[in-house]
Amino acid sequence: MTNKVFQPTRELFFPTPIFFKDLKEGDDINKKLIPLLYDWKKRDEKGIIRSNKSGWHSAVDMHQRQEYKFIVKEIFEFVSEVFKMEKYHSKSYPVCDNMWANINQKYSYNRSHNHPGCLISGVYYVKTPENCGRIHFSDPKSLALQISPIIENTRERQKKGSLSHQWREVNYEPIAGRIILFPSYLIHEVEQNLNEEDEDRISLSFNFIQRFDKNYNPEHRPGHRADNLSMLDL
Repeated sequence: MTNKVFQPTRELFFPTPIFFKDLKEGDDINKKLIPLLYDWKKRDEKGIIRSNKSGWHSAVDMHQRQEYKFIVKEIFEFVSEVFKMEKYHSKSYPVCDNMWANINQKYSYNRSHNHPGCLISGVYYVKTPENCGRIHFSDPKSLALQISPIIENTRERQKKGSLSHQWREVNYEPIAGRIILFPSYLIHEVEQNLNEEDEDRISLSFNFIQRFDKNYNPEHRPGHRADNLSMLDL
């Protein structure tokens, strides 16, 4: 027999998790990364165009380049932690599908987009001068946007302890040494870099897919890149 509940009870389903973590050695990692990334940009000034507006976007094979192995390993470890936290299948493991660097000078930004075909996406911040542009996430539930409740103290609703399940958007400040992970379906954009000293915002972006042990899953399906990288390769 089902137990009766006589008090108002709230259950939250279909959540959108966002994870973040600061690397303990972030300062040292970033000191090593910055000259490497500027040298890469110097060798490939054109870069490629995706969601970036005027900023520099590297090729997407960063995870395959030996000189970046030290930061790729850190990102893999965090994604693996999320796999465990979210109780993904024990016979599966994360595979990096692509990774790239972003150097955003003043006024550059990233248009609204998501990352189809992947499971977890993320950003790692290398250089974050003041007012260099937050990352902005939007509610992925399009049907929920048809009508929204009017909330008491609207300007206060994103403070600690507020009802975050009622939010329609959320912004994260860029913090050097921090990794942010989110579902790849989540619509996001990056604000303009409006730093008054004309300093660049530098970050790394990446996508991960889920792969199963070959012995467990005979119908092993590779990602859409033939050269993706797993933790086993590091």
